[in-house]
Amino acid sequence: MKHLLTLLITVLLLPTTIRAQKEREIIPVNWKEIKEVAVKEPQRIKNLVSRLSAEETDTTMTKNERILAYYGQSYLTPDTETGKGRNLDELMNQGKFEECLAGAKELLKTNPVSLKALSNATFSIVSILRGSDNPDENRRKEGQVYFKRMEAIFNTISATGDGSEKHPFSVNAVSDEYLFMRYHLNLWQIGTQVLEGTCDVFDLNQKSEYYTSPKIYFDVTRVLEIESDLF
Repeated sequence: MKHLLTLLITVLLLPTTIRAQKEREIIPVNWKEIKEVAVKEPQRIKNLVSRLSAEETDTTMTKNERILAYYGQSYLTPDTETGKGRNLDELMNQGKFEECLAGAKELLKTNPVSLKALSNATFSIVSILRGSDNPDENRRKEGQVYFKRMEAIFNTISATGDGSEKHPFSVNAVSDEYLFMRYHLNLWQIGTQVLEGTCDVFDLNQKSEYYTSPKIYFDVTRVLEIESDLF
C-alpha cells in the first residue's frame, strides 16, 4: 500500500492537503468532557458527525466541533474498528475490492467517520478504477468524497497535538496511527513501537517534509478504554 497516496491523486485527481507541522494552536482532547457529552447529549455528537461527513465540506465547523464529532463518535460506536472493521484489510489484501467496498460502506452507515472504513473504501475504488478499461465517473466521484472526509479527519487529529511527548496526537484506533503517519505525514519507514503509559511511541527510520522528529507519540487513551471494555 506504500504507493497508494500517489495512486489516489492520480486516479481520483485529488490534490493532497498534507500540511507541514508548523507552530500552531494545539487543542488536546478532553476525554472526560467528550464522554459526558456522549452520555448526556448523544444527538449533539450525531449532528456534528453529519456535518463532518457531509459531501460538501462544512467550512463553518470549528476545530473544537470537529474534535467533539470525531472523538465523540467513538463513544457512540466503540466496537466498529474491532468488530465490523476487522476483515476489511483482509478483503483488500485478497484483491476482493468490491466486497471490501461493500463492507466499508456498511461500516460507514454505523460510523461515518471511521478512518478504517474510509481508507478501505477509497483504496478499493482506486483499485477498481485502475482495473477497468472504462472507469466509472460516478465511482470516481464517490472515491473523492471518501478521500475528502479522510483529509478532514486527518486535519482533526493533527489539531490535537504535534507528535511530541508533551503533545501527542490523539487517536480512536491503532489503525488511525498508521494511516495518519503514512497518508498525512508521508512517513513509511516506521520502526519499533512501545506503549508508555497511555501513549504509543514509534521510532521513525525516516524524516519527511512534514515531520522531522525521530519519534512520534500518539495518545491511545480511548483505544485502551475500548479494548478494556470489549475484552
